[in-house]
Amino acid sequence: MSEDLKNNIDPPINNKKNRLFIIIACAVPILIYLQTLKFGLTYFDDNEIIIDNKEFFSDFKNILQAFRKDAFIEETGYFYRPLQTISYMVDMHLSGENSVWMYHLSNTLLLGLIIVSLYLLLLRFLIPPKMALLSALIYCAHPLFVSSVAWIPARGDLLLTLFSLLSFLFFIEYLRENKIIYLFLNWIGFFIALFCKETAVILPVLFIIYYFSFSFSKRIERKYLLIISLYLITVIFWFWIRSEAIGSFLNQNHEMLTSNQDDKVGVKVFQSNLRTLPESLASFLIPFGIDPLPGYSIIKTIIGLIIIVLIIAVFIRSVERPRKEKIFCISWFLLFSAPTMIFKNMTIDYLNHRFFLPLMGILLFVLFIIPKRWFENGDFKRPWVLVAILLFLSFFTFWNSRSYADPITFYNSAISKNPDSVVAYNNRGAVYHNQGLLDKAINDYTKAIELKQDYAIAYKGRGNAYFKKRMYNDAIADYTKVIDLKEGDADTFNNRGASYANQGLYDKACPDFVIAKKLGSRAAKVNLAKFCDID
Repeated sequence: MSEDLKNNIDPPINNKKNRLFIIIACAVPILIYLQTLKFGLTYFDDNEIIIDNKEFFSDFKNILQAFRKDAFIEETGYFYRPLQTISYMVDMHLSGENSVWMYHLSNTLLLGLIIVSLYLLLLRFLIPPKMALLSALIYCAHPLFVSSVAWIPARGDLLLTLFSLLSFLFFIEYLRENKIIYLFLNWIGFFIALFCKETAVILPVLFIIYYFSFSFSKRIERKYLLIISLYLITVIFWFWIRSEAIGSFLNQNHEMLTSNQDDKVGVKVFQSNLRTLPESLASFLIPFGIDPLPGYSIIKTIIGLIIIVLIIAVFIRSVERPRKEKIFCISWFLLFSAPTMIFKNMTIDYLNHRFFLPLMGILLFVLFIIPKRWFENGDFKRPWVLVAILLFLSFFTFWNSRSYADPITFYNSAISKNPDSVVAYNNRGAVYHNQGLLDKAINDYTKAIELKQDYAIAYKGRGNAYFKKRMYNDAIADYTKVIDLKEGDADTFNNRGASYANQGLYDKACPDFVIAKKLGSRAAKVNLAKFCDID
């Protein structure tokens, strides 16, 4: 390890000024997002996770079961987040089954801890204290990350980020102090991060890159080979637990690629997601036009590509830090981005909360290339510039977070900023449907179908709305479309059968009821007895 890093500043806990900075680092994020405590759900995944699983969350006896379910509390799935699930269980017990303020408070407190950890990490990278504090606060106040805090299902990314940063801090301390306790804490942080979100599997690779980037050693010492073996065994154990709980990656990938579902995974998906890299850079460095449900923008893509060219130019020309340290920063961004890019929902281009951890690498890169002449007495000459940026971004974020106050506000904001969002129209239609505003629901479902003509979910929702309005022919047409798209389930067959039955077409209704019964519909069994005289 380089002498500069060994002789780094005293640990913050021993410095009164740094203790004050830690308090500020924790307090500012909480103040920015405190208003979210009065927010409800957005009905963008959070209703399926929280409302549909109240019974599961309300019983602490289900803690072990959390390790056997996916993020939506199903036995098979694609997102393995058991510690996220357990955190929701704690939230429910603290706030009650019909209140969500604790879920928002937990996200806000997690952000505070993350910014403290980021501040401490920046100190370990020899960033001066004031610069480190203001940089961490600007990061937390960035409008791009509103969804990471105000949207409850982003909890997995918050937990991942917190334990990844803590693991990294302990890894650096181990290299500095060579004390086994730091290595143990590093491993604990890594182990916990794995059960927060799959992206944590990248951490050991980044540890190795850090080792070569910030030390004079050109080879890994023998004692570190044992540590690498420990990481490998941990990953294998985690992979086995995950596979036993919700299925292996290989089976899931095959099912997703061969099904008609919107969720896809694989190399082709990764290629289609490459555009998220320049778009994330554009949104991060030019924080305007941040959408709750963003769509690809040719303008952002071009700006992002220009930023990539500038990064390459600065990488080559800047001599403020060794080139290998800048390689580490870029590796952080690319490696933490990669796992999220192998998955895609075909109705959503990307989601901003997935950039929360990766873009810390770009923050480091920016800090590493700042000219030394901008500093005086070991700190930034004009901190008021950073304070002004912080205040501007904080106001912008405070205002934008209001979009997450309730479902209609959320989807109205999403549609106003991205009029081509299929999911926004469909989900707002579902909200209107639940509120009994059937005409508005049908209009939104229809708009979603216009944007994506094979969108089975919207056909089914519109069919259900037509059924409630007793527009049975229209309902039958939509249910039939769902079945033709091979997305028909028990409810679809039962409801189409009921639509036929309400028109007296029992010869068409009964076969649908039979299929629905086989698929597990209890209502179909009743309808068979009522309309078809079949028990």
